[in-house]
Amino acid sequence: MWRADVLAWLAVAAYALHIMEERILDWHASMKKSMKLSMDVDSYHVIGRVFLVLGAIAAFIEPTLPELARAFVVFLVLNALIFHIWPWISSQHFSPGSWTAIILFLPIAYMTFVAAGSNPAVWLWPVVIGVLVTAFPIVLMQYGRGSRR
Repeated sequence: MWRADVLAWLAVAAYALHIMEERILDWHASMKKSMKLSMDVDSYHVIGRVFLVLGAIAAFIEPTLPELARAFVVFLVLNALIFHIWPWISSQHFSPGSWTAIILFLPIAYMTFVAAGSNPAVWLWPVVIGVLVTAFPIVLMQYGRGSRR
C-alpha cells in the first residue's frame, strides 16, 4: 500500500508534468476554442503556478493536515474531468493535458482513495476544499470580467 505522503508528492510531480504538457501542446489556445473560457495567457500561467505551489504546500504538511493533500488530489480529478476529458469527449478534439490527466492524475487519485479509505467522512473536507480551489480562479475571472464593463 502506498504511503499518503509519497502519494501527495507524486501528485505534485504529476501536476508539474501536466503543466509542461499543457504548455508545450498549447492548452490555452485549445481551451479558448473548445470551452469558450475567456482567460488571458498571463492568467493561465499564474493559475498553474499557484496550483503547483498549493500542491507542494499540501504535500509538505500532509503529516499534519492530510485533508489538504487529499484536496489537491480532488483538484487533480476535477481538472482531469472538467478541463480535459469532458472537452475531449464533447468536442471530439484532443485536449492538451489529457495524457497526464488520464495516465497520472486518475491513478494517483485512485491510490490516494485506497490509502485514505472510502469512509465518506475522510473525504468531506477534501472534496469541499478541492471544489472551492478549482472554482476560485473561474469565479475571479467572471467577477473581473463583470467589473470591467
